Amino acid sequence: MDTIEIEDLVLRVKKSDQKAFNTLFNELWEPMYSYACSILMNDSLAKDIVQDIWIDFWQRRQDVEVKFLKSYLYKSIRYKCYNHLRDQKFNKIQLEVAKSVSVASEVDQSDDVIELSTRINSVISNLPKRCQVIFRLSRVNNIDNKEIASQLDISQRSVENQISYALRQLRKELAVAKTLFSFL
Repeated sequence: MDTIEIEDLVLRVKKSDQKAFNTLFNELWEPMYSYACSILMNDSLAKDIVQDIWIDFWQRRQDVEVKFLKSYLYKSIRYKCYNHLRDQKFNKIQLEVAKSVSVASEVDQSDDVIELSTRINSVISNLPKRCQVIFRLSRVNNIDNKEIASQLDISQRSVENQISYALRQLRKELAVAKTLFSFL
């Protein structure tokens, strides 16, 4: 099932379409369960956690804003599993598995990269036009500040100031994303 089909089903779920929910559930339950099992090493607990996530998704379907469903679901699994492990006494094998599984799933990472890229492009497109041009020349085209200044017939200091301004805006606007990606 591709991303467009999933997005369409999520929109239908938001409108309380039980058939769309069942389709998503049937498609995604098994990989979610396998992921939870790989963290917890407990089949029944993994089933319970995955069930809880699906129940929560259905109950909050109209309130939750989900752009990438797989990413959302896998993060939910990881969060619930880690919370459970944190609250339990567990053995050395479970500790080792928890450490080895801490790397985000491939789906999770690619969705996060797409989302971050979209946010970065949005921040850049909201910069003043001259600042956008200078920033893209510097960071996308890898042109040094002196050459940019020469091309645009401005001082090198102006180029540096514009790049600094753009970077400050990116840092400010993406602070939330930084927190999100620090968990990966």
